[in-house]
Amino acid sequence: MRGILKVLLTGVVVLVAVAAVAFKYWEYVTNPWTRDGQVRANVIQVAPRVSGPIVKLAVVDNQFVHAGDLLFEIDPRTYKAALDQASAKLDETRDDLKDLEQRVKAAEAALDQSISQIKQAESAVKSAEAESVRALADFERASRLVQKGDISKRNFDQTKAANDVAQADLDKAHSRLIQSRAAKLQAEAELARSKADLGAPGEENAQLRGAKAALETAKLNLEFTQVKASVDGYVTNLNLRLGSQAVTNQPALALVDVN
Repeated sequence: MRGILKVLLTGVVVLVAVAAVAFKYWEYVTNPWTRDGQVRANVIQVAPRVSGPIVKLAVVDNQFVHAGDLLFEIDPRTYKAALDQASAKLDETRDDLKDLEQRVKAAEAALDQSISQIKQAESAVKSAEAESVRALADFERASRLVQKGDISKRNFDQTKAANDVAQADLDKAHSRLIQSRAAKLQAEAELARSKADLGAPGEENAQLRGAKAALETAKLNLEFTQVKASVDGYVTNLNLRLGSQAVTNQPALALVDVN
């Protein structure tokens, strides 16, 4: 009988010892320490991405929260207005780009018209030159004949007038050609200016990309008014109150990461 008691007592002592060792091991794993110091939990400082007064406080100190839970909300009205303004600016930019595209098309049409006018003016110059040569030849022949008395003074005067008209028409044709060439240069300059104002076509346009980026920034800033937990953990160092001013990148509270 005594032998059985000794065996039972020994078994109990062994079980107690094993349990004590297991408890110490678990405690060491969950709360490691050394003689120099104890390992602290991972504390995450929560700082807002935007500034503004706090209009909603969704947690209390030492409360457990899950990742994605709302901690507090910053007054979103200013950021909603900025979002509306950025959206309107994007619409305005699209309208401006459409107007610039029409300007480019109009400048291209004006350039085509000036090229056509140059061709017409060159053709008119050739016709005027031919008429001028013929009228000058008639005038020179009439000048010789009138000296001999072979034609009347009236016929000579008509020939002289026809020559004067032909020379004037030639001068006008040259003038129109010069004007047409100048109009072509002006049309080319306007086309280059319109293309420069428009920039790259389609979605690659710098003005359009800038307006889209501003809109995306406004959307993000509005989202940042809701400050949410990044990890599962406990809220600590909560000193916020409704109406408190949250400041960009300034820690407002802390989270003790349970993981």
